[in-house]
Amino acid sequence: MDDDAHPSPRGDDADAAEDPGTARRRGVPVAVLAAALGAALAVSAAVAAPTALRTAAGPAAPSTTAPPSPGPSPDPSTRTGDVAARLRTLPGVADAVLLGASDESARITLASPLPAPTDAQATADAASTLLADAAGGAAWSLRVEGTRPGGGSLVVEHGTGAASGGVDPATGAPLPDLLGADAVADAVRLVAHDAVRRVHLAPGIAAVEARATEDLVAVAALARAEDRGLTSLVVEGYGVGLFEGDGRSVPDDALLALVTGAAALPSVTQVAYETVRSTVPADPLLTVVTSGPAADVARWLDDAAPPGPALAYQVQGSSDDGTSTTRSGFVGGTAPATADRPTDACAPHDLTIAAAGVDAAAGRRFLTLTARNDGATPCALAGSPGMRFVADVGTETDVLLEPDDAAASPVVLEPGAAASALLSWRGGSTAGGPALVVTLLVAPHPGDPETVVPLTGVPGVGDGLDLLGGGTATVGAWALAG
Repeated sequence: MDDDAHPSPRGDDADAAEDPGTARRRGVPVAVLAAALGAALAVSAAVAAPTALRTAAGPAAPSTTAPPSPGPSPDPSTRTGDVAARLRTLPGVADAVLLGASDESARITLASPLPAPTDAQATADAASTLLADAAGGAAWSLRVEGTRPGGGSLVVEHGTGAASGGVDPATGAPLPDLLGADAVADAVRLVAHDAVRRVHLAPGIAAVEARATEDLVAVAALARAEDRGLTSLVVEGYGVGLFEGDGRSVPDDALLALVTGAAALPSVTQVAYETVRSTVPADPLLTVVTSGPAADVARWLDDAAPPGPALAYQVQGSSDDGTSTTRSGFVGGTAPATADRPTDACAPHDLTIAAAGVDAAAGRRFLTLTARNDGATPCALAGSPGMRFVADVGTETDVLLEPDDAAASPVVLEPGAAASALLSWRGGSTAGGPALVVTLLVAPHPGDPETVVPLTGVPGVGDGLDLLGGGTATVGAWALAG
């Protein structure tokens, strides 16, 4: 949860109706503010912008100090005056620093012990007014920092020049502002709890760091009490994290219990739940990294209670000889229904999928994939596997994959038996050193969790497959291996 983190793009409709909590956090409409100020036809940016950070409705919470005043507005011709000195005079401010060459961007550090939540919010509002006035209509931004005795810290970034939450890639509509009306007060209340180590709030960020894995449920409850969604909820040290993406919700207790249980398993070093990923494999996905065999953790996940709809998992581990292993499946063994899956389909975690080798003829390349049934009962594979391609630079290669399984029948694998499928493509030019495919992501059936299949050391692969971006590949149906 670094300061530059941003939420992943959302797939939901940005124009959907807001829930009451989200509406409260978005602040007071400009028209309402204008009426309250008696200037409905001419509300300046210097007044409207900082006022949007104040409480949306109802009487102000009790405060231990009088509302701070930013002092008289400077003449526009002297906007480069000592704004930092004026910020330092605000109640509860330990230090203030101007950022950059202008007076429109600043960082204030709150005194420790931290002021009361309402006092801290009032100070932030006064600092916002001062910066907006100094900006004279230009964009401005304020970063509020603070640390309580015991180490819990907060960062709140806002202002017309602060980074926004971005846009929905599907619709182009702006993503919702996650900051809300009382962000500084909310942050102070959250870090007052020992279980909370850090809070970072900004227009596109709502991130909270918990002290330990066993604190996740309690910290999530604190966020709900403040009526805040989260873009990320991680454990100090980042070995465990949940990344929600849109920041409108908080992970539920069933999911948190699953993550906590997985993190407590012997040899597990990392657990991550992601609803939206900009990289492969697909999402939502629970990823577990273990220093031991991947199969041991996979069996635990197969027996765990699913936290809701089908949740894919991927376990990355190592075998006794030190080689890396991967197991994929669905938590609780609950797989989503797809039209192409036979009723007795092989569970992904029961299959060992590998690349057997590459041959070439008449300008085409042929790679054989194998899938061995390591389960205790017979199971079936039908149609062609799903597949994606990862280049040596770590990005997914854009390849059109065409299945060739029209006349294929399902194959039944007895325990220990294997099936194979043939991937073919026309080799591309490697002049100029294009990115070569070095990893396959293979789903036994389209929609299944993907297994990572490294190609390093596979006969005929060399430095990688010359399956280049914009190309086309054909994959045949599963058939019993000869």
